[in-house]
Amino acid sequence: MHLHLDLEAGISGNMFMGACLDLGLDPKVLRAGLATLGLPGWSLELKRGRRGGIRGIHAQVRVVQENQQHRTLAPILGLIRASELPDPVKKSAEAIFVNLAQAEAQVHGIPVEQVHFHEVGAVDAIIDICGAAFAVWRMGVSRVTASPVPTGSGFVQCDHGRMPIPVPAVVELLRKHRAPLRPDPVEAELVTPTGAAILVTLAERYGPPDLIRVDRVGYGLGSRDLPGRPNLLRILACDEHKEESRASDLERERVVVLSSHIDDMNPEWFGPLWDRLLQAGALDMALIPMTMKKGRPGVRLEVVARLGDEEPISRLILTHTTALGVRVAQVDRFILPREERVLKTPWGSIRAKEAGGVWRLEHEDLVLVARRQGWSLLQTQQHLTPFLAEATGENLAPVVEFKQYDP
Repeated sequence: MHLHLDLEAGISGNMFMGACLDLGLDPKVLRAGLATLGLPGWSLELKRGRRGGIRGIHAQVRVVQENQQHRTLAPILGLIRASELPDPVKKSAEAIFVNLAQAEAQVHGIPVEQVHFHEVGAVDAIIDICGAAFAVWRMGVSRVTASPVPTGSGFVQCDHGRMPIPVPAVVELLRKHRAPLRPDPVEAELVTPTGAAILVTLAERYGPPDLIRVDRVGYGLGSRDLPGRPNLLRILACDEHKEESRASDLERERVVVLSSHIDDMNPEWFGPLWDRLLQAGALDMALIPMTMKKGRPGVRLEVVARLGDEEPISRLILTHTTALGVRVAQVDRFILPREERVLKTPWGSIRAKEAGGVWRLEHEDLVLVARRQGWSLLQTQQHLTPFLAEATGENLAPVVEFKQYDP
């Protein structure tokens, strides 16, 4: 299932849970899962209501006993790990809390281990975050996208005193995860720290919805009315198995593209740079000829990398080239799922990869065999193809027929 979060009125933990319940998540199953956390003195209150004339579900955690103690990250993670929640739920909930802890640590200038969560360490926030992780798992969500994030304005009172909106922890979460903002002058806290942590952990893309169809809609109601708009989180859902136009064998992922324009570097230096970039985890690299300022011939160095690797790879580019800067952009890409096997042959082990129903011999292994045997690549391909066919069960003909001719 693909969920798109319409953040017209922002996001909070209870709004996200309410929208998922409105989409069809069974409240009994949700309560049963959250009960395994072993937290005493809470209940999940669900009410159908309206905001701005739109009907939805308001989810509210009620704390029966006063146990809103301050907690650090380690006890919260221990609580999650000791529960009977499914492993994917634990992993997702832990990721949300770690993101939140890192943001608080950055704001207050202290180690992550020393962060006291105050309000977000209370029972209601733990239930909201674990409930969000449980909902995503239970509904079979494979992809989450969102609209740009509204900022809101004004001030809010919290444990640290009077804070500007958006509060510092929210700003840090949105900054670190490069979430695009949509300025909004309404004087209200539209995005809570818990809501921001859920958002940046789950969302892989921001912008207009790219669903080809809306199968279901869920509305999670906020706790108060907003001037000029309904205070709710709208989630648009598309069942992926019904998306006829989206190829079932394609996987979508977000990567970073790093680029730099270079016109004053010895071209012999690019060879060693290639090896360093591959060792650093670069996914792809290219040099594109171009004409730069003053008519100088140059190249565009472009490197594709995983999210999180942009800083070390940028540092590598700036150290081993004459570039003075690196541009960084996040993009989505479609890839074919891949399978790798190791073939046993008389000339050693050879790796083979399958993508899109086509098996290919690993080029580097092909070159090694060719060098050892004194064959051309064409001869090597001819010799190895039968072993590939035997290992994969495919009826593979040689790419090119090779014949010996008597002189």
